[in-house]
Amino acid sequence: MPQMGYDMREGTVVRWLMAEGDEVKVGDAVAEIETDKAVVEFESTDAGVLRKILVPEGMTADVGTPIAIVGAPDEDIEIPEPAEAPSDDGAALDESGSIPLPPPAATPAAAPPLPTSGEVRASPVAKRLASERGIDLAKVQGTGPGGRITRQDLLDYAPSEPPEAEAPVEPEPGPAPSVAAPAAAPEPAKAPEAAPAPAAGDKVSLSRMRQQIARVTVKSKQEIPHFYVASDVEMARAMDLRKQVNSDLEDSGVRVSVNDLIIKACIGALTKYPNFNAFFVDDGIQINKTINVGIAIAEEEGLIVPAIMDCGGKSLVEIAAASKDLIERSKGGTLHPEEYTGGTFAISNLGMFDVSSFVAIIQPPQSAVLAVGRVEKRPVVQNGNVAVSQMMTATLSVDHRVSDGADGARFVAEVKRLLEHPINLLV
Repeated sequence: MPQMGYDMREGTVVRWLMAEGDEVKVGDAVAEIETDKAVVEFESTDAGVLRKILVPEGMTADVGTPIAIVGAPDEDIEIPEPAEAPSDDGAALDESGSIPLPPPAATPAAAPPLPTSGEVRASPVAKRLASERGIDLAKVQGTGPGGRITRQDLLDYAPSEPPEAEAPVEPEPGPAPSVAAPAAAPEPAKAPEAAPAPAAGDKVSLSRMRQQIARVTVKSKQEIPHFYVASDVEMARAMDLRKQVNSDLEDSGVRVSVNDLIIKACIGALTKYPNFNAFFVDDGIQINKTINVGIAIAEEEGLIVPAIMDCGGKSLVEIAAASKDLIERSKGGTLHPEEYTGGTFAISNLGMFDVSSFVAIIQPPQSAVLAVGRVEKRPVVQNGNVAVSQMMTATLSVDHRVSDGADGARFVAEVKRLLEHPINLLV
């Protein structure tokens, strides 16, 4: 079981993409693994033949536990006792020695398979898709282990005409944010897939994703000495450039977002100041060879930060295409392991939530994260006169073990310079 996320402790085999006896090449996707935050394709690091699957679909195993054997067709290998199918409670094998039990937790991941009472068992990705599309999970036939509803089940689902009695509880046409779905339903009590907001005094169980977020953020704030540098950025020229570029790209299917401009500016600053593209390690500071910019994406249960890999040499248009693809695959549960774990710097943008400014927590082992708010009209002083311009606040969080305040100020100043003179983003 690979470690496909900082502080990941266990994973669940959602689906094997290859069968025993299939030829495997280095880089081939062999299985889909569900982590605390996403479903990620696991790529083989060895070539040969898939000789034996040790962990069946639906089973959870600790990181480092063997889940399959790849070897030569005639190689003499020792095959351990095969894992049994998941039990009714969906837990890993106990007392077998090969797949330890995960720590007990009252979370949705430990929910039992679909029983006769109508309780629904689905993957986190399937739950998110159902919420986004207004689909009642109770009406979807699961094809996964133990009747588990998978992402593909949601993609294949074709709703039939509901009976007359159910018509009032059907969601209204048009997309709606998943978090708003419960309030928008005419009769919230009849929508089991969308839990009502907790009342005062209620105790809400932590999901696996929220547990991991708690572990990582506490570890980050306890071990990383954060400091913060903020600057206001004049964005009028950048917004004009974006409008011109998107006009030229109208027929290409690619659109440059404000976040794409920020990513490109950060790449320029990271190239000039590589200390912010570094990790603090026990024996020094590791400067990363490639620039992998993580993008904070809000999910229903929490936050994930997948990265655009090796984007140092990408053009603005290439970044826009890569960003769109990364977000779509993140929501669809088809991230690659390196995208999930390989970020070297991160950007968190809350501008779409009407936030002016905020500070972000560094995601270990990274050493910096840039938090940006909305682009908004503000009064500014230009040439001694008060004028109205489009402004954005950018706040850099930095690991003080890696960089100092003056370095942080220079980095933010370079991001500001590139955004205020955006022609440099096209070079």
